[in-house]
Order: sequence, then structure tokens, then C-alpha cells
Amino acid sequence: MSDYCYRPTQKKNHKTECFCAHCRSPRILRYSRRLQGRHFGQILTLGFVFTAATYSWFGFNGIYALPVIWAIFETSHKALYRKDLKCPFCGFDPTWYKKDVKLARLRVEEFLKQNPESPVLARAKTFQNNSQTPGH
Repeated sequence: MSDYCYRPTQKKNHKTECFCAHCRSPRILRYSRRLQGRHFGQILTLGFVFTAATYSWFGFNGIYALPVIWAIFETSHKALYRKDLKCPFCGFDPTWYKKDVKLARLRVEEFLKQNPESPVLARAKTFQNNSQTPGH
């Protein structure tokens, strides 16, 4: 059996189990692409708390902060999702691949140069050694 046996790291409240499109490593994505229902509940609750806290200054006009709160939630959630998409083993990022294939390839090569102990390189070396042995 190969030395390249990875069990995906267990993450609390994980959403999706998948494989990296480049190195085929098992992955667990914690964040989804869009906001969930509980996030909208949190946004509404935070909007009402903000309105109640600033009632003496703004009155009920504090509710107009709700779109700003929503934008902050949306931006932070998208940033966490994009951060979660990048493969920790090979550095492959599907969002870069959709934008520019050559740039995505360069980024993977840079990642592998900066991380010489990466399991992807170890698997490639064992594959090369196995294919060079006589009798195969």
C-alpha cells in the first residue's frame, strides 16, 4: 500500500466531503457558497440589536444599518469560502482555474516549490520510483 494514505481531517460542522481536482486528496469543506437560513437569522438579530442600542440617537432609522450588516456578513462568508476552497496539499484553487488556467498552474508550481515536503510531491516521487524499477 502506498505511503500516501490520507484520512480527511475532521472539521466541526463540515458541509461537504470532496476530492481535490488536481491532486485527488480527500477534502472537507466547512463553508458553503451561499449564506444559509441561520445566517439570515443572525443578520436580523444583529440589526434589531443595533437598532435598539442606537435608538436614542437614530430612532427607528437604525434599521437602515441592516443592508450594511448583510454586506459585511456576505463578504466575510465569501472570503472564508474562498479560503476553504484552496487545497492545503497542492495549493490548487478552482476559482483561479476558472479565471486563468496558466496562472492557476503557476500558483500550484509556486506552492509546491515553497512546500517541498508536500505529500503530493512525495506521491509523485514514489510513482516515479515504481515506474523506473525493472520488471514492470
